[in-house]
Amino acid sequence: MHMRYALLALLADGEAHGYRLLKEFHRRIGPFWHPNIGQVYQVLHDLEERALVARRDVRSSTRLRRLFRLTPRGARALRVWLARRPAWPPPLRDELLIRLLAAEPAGRDALLEQVGRQEAEYRRYLELVREDAARPSDEVTRRLAQEAATSLTEAYLQWLERCRTLLAERAVRRAS
Repeated sequence: MHMRYALLALLADGEAHGYRLLKEFHRRIGPFWHPNIGQVYQVLHDLEERALVARRDVRSSTRLRRLFRLTPRGARALRVWLARRPAWPPPLRDELLIRLLAAEPAGRDALLEQVGRQEAEYRRYLELVREDAARPSDEVTRRLAQEAATSLTEAYLQWLERCRTLLAERAVRRAS
């Protein structure tokens, strides 16, 4: 759903083919969202069927290139979407919760091991985000995405520390 509006927004800048739209998406958002080219073309096909974009085929040397442009209907759909109330946070469907569910029968140490493994991954991810943020970029959206990734990861690491505390408190209560 969100990719639909991302492509409409990018096409508001002018006509483009799918691969160029994907590159522009990565340039403006950064390495925080990973659509693939198949997904981009699938969404573009859907947008074309809904008359939100129009396609024109252009032959360049031996290749046929499909160029897409925003239609007035697509521009109107983008404006309406921007005016709507934003969505609530996405449902909490975190892999760690399932790992904890699976590890719980093995006891506190197994739970702590999963928390520790997740902490290590989030710290590694945070380093990558900070490295990306250290590179100069004039893209406001990319900077905001970097800030979001940093803040959310730091909050997640705080929650993992809280998990450790809760597991320790539970162990103390059981020992009493």
